[in-house]
Amino acid sequence: MWTGITSPLIEDLSDSMATVIASNHVVEAMYRTTEMGEGALGTRNFNKRLLGINYIVKGERFYIMLNNNAAIIGGDNQVENGIIHLVDKVIDPSLKNIPELIQTTGFFKIFTSAMNLTGFADSLRKHLDESYDYTQHTILEDIRFPQYVLYPPETRYFKYTGFIEPDEVFDRYGIHNIDDLISFAEKWYGTEEKGNYKNPKNSLYKFVAYHFVERELPHNKIVPYNVYHHFEEYFPTTYDRYDYFETMMGTIMKVVKPLSTPDGRDTYINYSKRKQPFNTEMLSHINVRIIPLTEFVKMKGVYAEFDQMASNGIIHPIDKILLYNEDEMAGNILNERIRIDLLSLIPELSSNNARYSPEFYCLPDIYSEKVKIRSGIVSIYTHATSYNMDLIALRGDYDIEFTLPPLPPRVYEIRLGFNPHSHDHNGIKRGQIQVYIDGKVEGMPFGEIDDYTGRIEDSETYDNGVENDKLMRSLGWMKAPLVYLNGHFVPARHDPYFIRRIITKKYLDTESHRIRFRIIGNYYDDPYQQMDYLEFVPLHIINDPAKPEDRY
Repeated sequence: MWTGITSPLIEDLSDSMATVIASNHVVEAMYRTTEMGEGALGTRNFNKRLLGINYIVKGERFYIMLNNNAAIIGGDNQVENGIIHLVDKVIDPSLKNIPELIQTTGFFKIFTSAMNLTGFADSLRKHLDESYDYTQHTILEDIRFPQYVLYPPETRYFKYTGFIEPDEVFDRYGIHNIDDLISFAEKWYGTEEKGNYKNPKNSLYKFVAYHFVERELPHNKIVPYNVYHHFEEYFPTTYDRYDYFETMMGTIMKVVKPLSTPDGRDTYINYSKRKQPFNTEMLSHINVRIIPLTEFVKMKGVYAEFDQMASNGIIHPIDKILLYNEDEMAGNILNERIRIDLLSLIPELSSNNARYSPEFYCLPDIYSEKVKIRSGIVSIYTHATSYNMDLIALRGDYDIEFTLPPLPPRVYEIRLGFNPHSHDHNGIKRGQIQVYIDGKVEGMPFGEIDDYTGRIEDSETYDNGVENDKLMRSLGWMKAPLVYLNGHFVPARHDPYFIRRIITKKYLDTESHRIRFRIIGNYYDDPYQQMDYLEFVPLHIINDPAKPEDRY
């Protein structure tokens, strides 16, 4: 066992070891078995580790597995202060980090060779920022709910998620060893720094780096799905759910749960509904399926005991070779309206279970390398009635700047989805938002509750809002999309409390870009503003009269 103790007698355990074992079995939240979806529990255990969830069938019985190790054999035992689930084994979390787990599985051998040859394993060993002390940062009352206190995230872990091809996937492509993979990588990524495998410009290094993101993503949080069962009623099941993450190659990947298609039961990387890719050779490298652990452990006997939960992240097996191709991303995968949740721009939240968490948090100014908080207070919420189930709130004399993800170079219309009426406190002025991109002012200030948007509800127009949409656009506004519902189960488009602001049209090149939101104007004691997501829309999507932009 991982403790190093082989005796079956509990008295042979030290007090500290017994505490560690007990802490692995307890989470500070109540979960019934009906709330345990494929992926991980929404709350970490007392050792700050996620408990992975998958399912197996033995004989005629169905079991929920914890870390693919311990089966729940007697669930949902209600006690005074929680729920007890009986398990058949001690929950045994892996002490291996991401590279160690990949190297020791026995069926990621080709990828292991590539990871070792490039030295990329050394980029995946960070675990904890021991200099971070959450008690040294602001703790405050929640302006919306005074009975709550907002704490900074308790930890600052470094976590990783790897999307990895088992050897049998490489075999299907005629890749049987590291030399084959080097030739394959050079075909797709070129021969710059040929043979210098530890150089980030080398093709094999790029191949490996595109498989990792710097955040911890259990299966049900790659895109939020069944994270909290009672939240699902606010999200129509006929609309796709998706997100975008910067990879360790410095490029972007799109993850999708395509609920509007027959593929909707699964989650994919770089998914496209088009029958033909932009680059015909990419046909076998798009729509890469992330294999759920429940399915993977049944595919082969050697996979049966695979535990995907490393000490500093998660490994997901995939069913195709994953590649980044600039032409394919620009011409197909990302040739669309790109809607990115603002909290997706902060990878540290996912690595510390602060995203999609039942807790509310305030964000210290030093917490993320992707965010610069110049002033004010920034808080984050898991929130059913918002896009992708969460939002960010800015309070006080706020001034915050985000690093944007690397998008294909082109001119975009850039928009902000936010709530201009959120908790307006009897009409107290909350100031206006000024946006800057790369240090330059973009567009006019906006965001006060009395801004004129020109909005008329669709049902009050003769053409279901078509002409009103044009009027609103001329004033710099758009109604919210249909993909999520308000607290009364009405699509956000039909609720005036949700809206999109058209910020600017701007060319974004391949360099790093930053967007800044700053409060200006006259406001009273404690201004408060909720923001939800950004949209980056290629101009041809807006300007095509034959195919108007959809309302989703």
